[in-house]
Amino acid sequence: MRRWVLPCCLCLATARWLDYEESGATPGSSSAAAQNTELLNAMLASLCAGDTLFVPNKTFWLAGGVLLQNARNVTLHLDGTLEFLPGRAGWPEQEGVICNLNPLQPARAKRCVKEAIFIANVSKLTLTSTSGGTLNGHGKSWWGYLQYFFHGENRPRLLSIYNGTDILVEKWNFLDSAYWTFTALDVARMEIRHCTVSARVDKSDDHDLGNMDALNTDGFDVAGRDIHIHHCSVWNQDDCFTVQPRDRTGINADCTENVLVEHVNASGLGLTIGAVRPTPGHNCVRNVTFRDAYMLHTFKGIYLKSQNSPVEGVSGEISNVLYEDIVMDRPSQVPIWIGPAQEADSYKACSLLWPEVPFADCSPPGASMLWANITLRNIRVLNPKQSPGLVYGNPDRPMQNIHFENVVTVNPGLRPWGRSYYKCASWPLQLACSCSVLASSGSETLFVSVDPQRTFYLR
Repeated sequence: MRRWVLPCCLCLATARWLDYEESGATPGSSSAAAQNTELLNAMLASLCAGDTLFVPNKTFWLAGGVLLQNARNVTLHLDGTLEFLPGRAGWPEQEGVICNLNPLQPARAKRCVKEAIFIANVSKLTLTSTSGGTLNGHGKSWWGYLQYFFHGENRPRLLSIYNGTDILVEKWNFLDSAYWTFTALDVARMEIRHCTVSARVDKSDDHDLGNMDALNTDGFDVAGRDIHIHHCSVWNQDDCFTVQPRDRTGINADCTENVLVEHVNASGLGLTIGAVRPTPGHNCVRNVTFRDAYMLHTFKGIYLKSQNSPVEGVSGEISNVLYEDIVMDRPSQVPIWIGPAQEADSYKACSLLWPEVPFADCSPPGASMLWANITLRNIRVLNPKQSPGLVYGNPDRPMQNIHFENVVTVNPGLRPWGRSYYKCASWPLQLACSCSVLASSGSETLFVSVDPQRTFYLR
């Protein structure tokens, strides 16, 4: 294979168009994955300001561990497909603090797999395509409850960005990630548009137990400030569009804020805030809008969640959040969830079996969490299989200014909260809320909540 090496002194020259195949990459052969990865990393390391690395419309196999770092004003133009070798065997590993660089996930061991693609310390980065490039993570070889039992979350993200500013991602398709699909941690001024995420076990358009085999395949996870995601779609088995927190340890943001997600399709665990776990640096999400979304057969729909912490002197915040003009079509679980994260791998988490399995526990959000100014407006939930929603706060730190405006549920399910429909609770006692039907005509039930104080009620 021809090696492509560019002396760094040529960075003083004019911007260049660098063709991956012409530089020696071999298309269509999985046996060339290691050599293709080595070449791609060499080309990425040599990029200068103004350069474009072009991948033509062919399939190139890679072995994982692709790295771009310390780059400014470069473009990755992907017209073809980058396919990553399936399976854990032979996947590159790393060790040290980088294994736990991302605070959004449970701690991993001192040795861990490398990300499929990792991008760090970049500015003015463009990821683009003429009509739609693809990253294929071959996640099925990593998925499964048995795999999770043995390896937990030691799986590679398909594309992970850390510490980036002024980033555009457009017309890329992300297929079958082994783990979280697209993560942007500690970024500022990012736009994501006309992209897709798909993680499916089979062709079914439901999130049944078989499809949930692909757990932890988050869609777009972003944390930072001034982020705009639009005209994208996600079908996966975990959070779809997720606004994650930042705290005062951040480089580009000390709180995730000023985020707009609009004109999207989503099916999975929904349009998500968090989970926000209180930290010594005040973990924070504020000023977020989700609007104009269609969610077919989604599992959850609107999902705001916090985690508990055993550490003293910590705090967290979810505030100034708006969901508007959203349609959920036949969601399979509780479509509106505002409260503790329902998961299996965090301190005092709300059990995945709650409330339907006796003795399953669901602890409330901690009193160190601020919940304030959350509005749901013009929300339509069509034929949910379960009860419409949950609002679950802590009486020692009540949620403030939770508004439901024109939130309509058509033909709601009766599990798990029967004709109460909504579960509005604190801990350990039931809140003084009246989660009852305002008006009913045929199978349509209208719920409206407007309350600026401690209790939640429908009036």
